[in-house]
Amino acid sequence: MSEAIKSMNVPTIVGEPLGLRRPRWVNYLPALLPVVGAAGLVTARAKLGAGAVPGDGALVVLGLLCYIMAAAMHVTDFWAPIRLLQRLALWTASLGFFFNLSGWLVRWVAAGDRENWVRMTSQITGEYHAWWFFSYVPFANLYDLSVAFAMGAAFATLLIEHRPNARFVGALSLPLIALVLILAIFIGDTFIDLPPVLDSYWRPIHVGVASLSYGVALVSFAIAVMYLVKDGVKPEAMAVFAASFIVGGLILFSNSFSVGSLAYRLTPVINHDAGTMIVKPLRVALPGVGLWMTLSVLLLLTVTVCFVLYLYKRNERARRFGHLALRASLLTQAAGLGWLFYQIRAMRGVGPQVDPGQYRGLGEWLAGEEAARMPVEQLVQGAGNWMQQNGGSLALSVNANPVEVASLIAAFVLTLFVVLFGVGNERIRAGLPALEKLDSLVYKTVGVAFAGLAILLVTGAVWANESWGRYWGWDAKETGALVAWLAYAGYLHTRISHGWSGRRSAYFALVGFMLVIFTYLGVSYLLPGLHSYA
Repeated sequence: MSEAIKSMNVPTIVGEPLGLRRPRWVNYLPALLPVVGAAGLVTARAKLGAGAVPGDGALVVLGLLCYIMAAAMHVTDFWAPIRLLQRLALWTASLGFFFNLSGWLVRWVAAGDRENWVRMTSQITGEYHAWWFFSYVPFANLYDLSVAFAMGAAFATLLIEHRPNARFVGALSLPLIALVLILAIFIGDTFIDLPPVLDSYWRPIHVGVASLSYGVALVSFAIAVMYLVKDGVKPEAMAVFAASFIVGGLILFSNSFSVGSLAYRLTPVINHDAGTMIVKPLRVALPGVGLWMTLSVLLLLTVTVCFVLYLYKRNERARRFGHLALRASLLTQAAGLGWLFYQIRAMRGVGPQVDPGQYRGLGEWLAGEEAARMPVEQLVQGAGNWMQQNGGSLALSVNANPVEVASLIAAFVLTLFVVLFGVGNERIRAGLPALEKLDSLVYKTVGVAFAGLAILLVTGAVWANESWGRYWGWDAKETGALVAWLAYAGYLHTRISHGWSGRRSAYFALVGFMLVIFTYLGVSYLLPGLHSYA
């Protein structure tokens, strides 16, 4: 990473006498000051108690708001470059990193307070833990990893974009960081009890390396996209890829979007005095949401057809119609998201709307291990009785389906960026550095991500051997991490041994990050495995 940063520096500052140049470390203050500030804030939390500082959830929300504002200023800078706006965007992103890091550190102290710091001895062997303080590092579930993922990506962004000719990095990395934090907020900041078998000092090392490596991979993805923009990839080609990705995700990978019923489905939850219990087997159709999403899919399919005709037949009429369909899809997605969140807040007592066909699954969930020994009729009857008693208290929550809701927001943001790239493509290209610098920066950030993923695999193997008695078991997350590492290895091999560079290497970087995202989310929500606890 240091080499990547050095490559963006220039030896002198124009108009500034050589003897008055600032020390180089001053350039890194936007990345370093938040670390100092967060250390002070968590110290106050530890010494003065929970009431002295905001809670970790509130700090994460503040970080999200700062990231969104900084992203908006970065994007605006492409069309209206103003030096004051550039500096304000940089320091707003720095403030977001401060809140993000502070929220994670405060959660660390809160996790220890929750158990009164009792993990001074091993839950397995009973031996004293010299590293007991690190046993509470918040790396227990996907919420913790998501907050740290955003934190690592923000730190990498700030390290790189302290130079004026590198400010473009935040224009794409900060919206992605904001999406990661949105997912974390939707998941919810509930603490979970970590299985004793995973209580090891390798956990914070392994997951910490993962969060930093994922963050650098996110930044390399953002730079690779900007390289393609600078290299002249047409916005219509980007739109075809984005539309295909969104439509494929909605149709093939989401069990929430039903084309047949034109409804988006969410899991209902029931509130108890002790907290919120997710009733996993149940889903309720939200009327109207599916209609908006179906219109969006049809419009995106139209976009794909029109832009393919333009790219291969030079049909200008198809190009114009495709851009109209793309903007219409953006509006329908916005309407669908607005209606979705309105219904989540407004719908109460949704029990009567649950399809009785789901009662068998509900009965199996209620019966637990006894379900295998019970007849189907008994399971259905038990579920029906439970619904009569609790159906009136059922409500909806985004926390029940965090990945699905976050995916819809991500699709909207992706469509928005394609629209923006189509409106001011030439201006964006003019504001980006030379292709050689972009290509070099992609190469160096991918190198850092590759090294981080290698350490991730090694530390994960050592931790697995300590916890499960084997170094490798072809678990879904293990395999996903290996495939992502091999993708980055392929990038480096083709570049070093075969001289690949430029657009081909940029595509390789995009594929590598997509595999990282699948490893990050796919295991917990799509594939069963030993890592599903997270």
